[in-house]
Amino acid sequence: MRRGRLAGILLVLPLALFLAAFLLYPFLYLAAQSLVPGTGVLEGRTRLPGARGLGHWLEIVSWENYRKLFGDRYFLDSLLHSVLLSLSVAVGSAFLCLAPAWVLVRTEFPGKRLFRAILTIPMAFSGVIVGFMVVIMIGRWGMIPAFFYWLTGDAYLSMTAYGLSGLVVAYVYFEIPRATLTLEAAIRKFDFDLDAAARSLGASLWQRLWYILVPLLLPAIISTIAVTFAVSMGSFGVALIIAKKFNLLPVDIFLEIVGYANFEFASALCIVLGALTLGTNLYLRRIGERYYVFK
Repeated sequence: MRRGRLAGILLVLPLALFLAAFLLYPFLYLAAQSLVPGTGVLEGRTRLPGARGLGHWLEIVSWENYRKLFGDRYFLDSLLHSVLLSLSVAVGSAFLCLAPAWVLVRTEFPGKRLFRAILTIPMAFSGVIVGFMVVIMIGRWGMIPAFFYWLTGDAYLSMTAYGLSGLVVAYVYFEIPRATLTLEAAIRKFDFDLDAAARSLGASLWQRLWYILVPLLLPAIISTIAVTFAVSMGSFGVALIIAKKFNLLPVDIFLEIVGYANFEFASALCIVLGALTLGTNLYLRRIGERYYVFK
């Protein structure tokens, strides 16, 4: 028994050390940095936690950065926009990919492997590339506005890429692979005898999806929403390219670091964003687990 425990510890130790070095320590550093008043001035900066010892840091620690964040309507809007956008994208991508995931598991058709490979292509693209793709499609003179102009004389959907609609399209495209692969893995464990019984009773494909598949796969759907929500909250490249009329917190973090060199305030933004993402993710997964136990 002791040897088994020791072997388990040794197997987990590399991952634990990696997470401690690249997750726990940076998070603690950001937390300490966020409690130091930020000026955005690089010259003479000596107020890093630990630069003069713990005692000096305790003397200057304050909640100024958090008061600025929650007291400024602009940053509150950025936080709210990020949450609402991520939730809508997570829910939308999960239900959009449910039927394709079912088809990939239950149906054989020519080009199935190619179709699955195409679905995973967005995972190979950075957010910047996805943002440019959306601009090409529904930018000021994208392909879709150009088509409508040729067809009707009006460039419908022009500039859509730079508003909320463009962000939703880009984020959903970015989340399609994660949602589809996660749901496909869950559907493979599904009891298909229930589907066969419903089909024998005359239920259509959509009726079977809505009344059988969705309720039984709800924990997996909620888990998919949790994963895609977390990824969307931290997505940066897409928003940097096309978020011209819609401020988001990841972009504000980038601007605070690169534009204003205010690392302390940027650290506070990171802590709030990370804590909110982690808390929401854990809450959604807990709901899924409770529903699974209840069922």
